[in-house]
Amino acid sequence: MPKQTFLNLSAHKQDNISNILFEEFSNYSLLEANVGRIVKAAGIARGSFYTYFADMDDAYLWSLKEVFGQIHESLAGDDPVQASIDFVNHVEGQKYYNFLSNYYVINQAILEAHHQGDVAASLNLGLAKRDLPAWLGEVAIHQLVRAYFLAPDNKADIMAVLKQLDKWYKKEK
Repeated sequence: MPKQTFLNLSAHKQDNISNILFEEFSNYSLLEANVGRIVKAAGIARGSFYTYFADMDDAYLWSLKEVFGQIHESLAGDDPVQASIDFVNHVEGQKYYNFLSNYYVINQAILEAHHQGDVAASLNLGLAKRDLPAWLGEVAIHQLVRAYFLAPDNKADIMAVLKQLDKWYKKEK
């Protein structure tokens, strides 16, 4: 996550860097992302990047958290499965598409390799203990969204499973 020096920047500068990171990670995988392009676009010194973020993974994880936060906020509601169906139906051509495609196709595996200890934490096992059906639904939704980005040609099959999941989820509630 960003260092305090980044958090001390004005909102305008933070937004500018956030937008540049979003563009970089939308156009390049984590392995191809380049600090030089980022600092040039931001108009900052290379050393400034490292006063804001520990490394490229750190910058990516922050950008990923921002993107997922915006997506989840836009999908908020009482029916997460239907929201996911709508998301998959409309994500192609949206501003997040390339970022998410890079994440699911390439970057997720890179992050898991670089941060093996964090994988268990990302499973949200606390929710599993409190509400197993909600957790199962959440895991299934994320896997199906991932499957869509890995194999967009299988969209019809993925949508069919999401619709089955929707029926199950409503029955479990």
